[in-house]
Amino acid sequence: MTTNDLWFTARGAGLAAMLILTIATALGALGSMRLRSAANRVVVQYVHRTAAVLGLLLIVVHVSTLVLDSKSHVSLAGALVPFAAQYRPSAVAFGSIAMYLLLFVAALGFARGRLASSRLGTATWRGLHLLAYPAWAIAIVHGLMAGTDRTQKWVVLLTIGCIATVLLAAFCRVAGLAADEPSATPPSSKRLTGASR
Repeated sequence: MTTNDLWFTARGAGLAAMLILTIATALGALGSMRLRSAANRVVVQYVHRTAAVLGLLLIVVHVSTLVLDSKSHVSLAGALVPFAAQYRPSAVAFGSIAMYLLLFVAALGFARGRLASSRLGTATWRGLHLLAYPAWAIAIVHGLMAGTDRTQKWVVLLTIGCIATVLLAAFCRVAGLAADEPSATPPSSKRLTGASR
């Protein structure tokens, strides 16, 4: 592989990771809503998990090709230790932090069955799994700060599309959760009120 091949692979893997992790994050938000059928929920969860694993694999390709590329000025320590990179230390640090958070969230996903065996475990797991949102946002900031293609029109549009997708999915999740909340008036009171008219 030539240096240019490594550079193009690193850039492509970074952008592909952004897209795939956006899909994983959005589906994670939508998958937590009450879906009409169990089959739909299974499909959404399967695609969510598959996208998360693919996104992590793309991060591995992104980081390893940057480390192998001598022109990137990102060593293994620079990629793994926040603020240690020669190239845009803060920007690369955001990528490192996002990577660690995403790995933590993925590990939680793999351990869900064991962690969510009780109400407290389920609540704890859900709370910690919400770290996927800041991890995804930090990864977006990394791309905006470190990406050499960040000013290209198509990359700007892709980034805006990714941000809009996750915001819309998060809004749907919050709106769906609010709609699922029981009303302040108990059902028995409603019947009595309706009967007295």
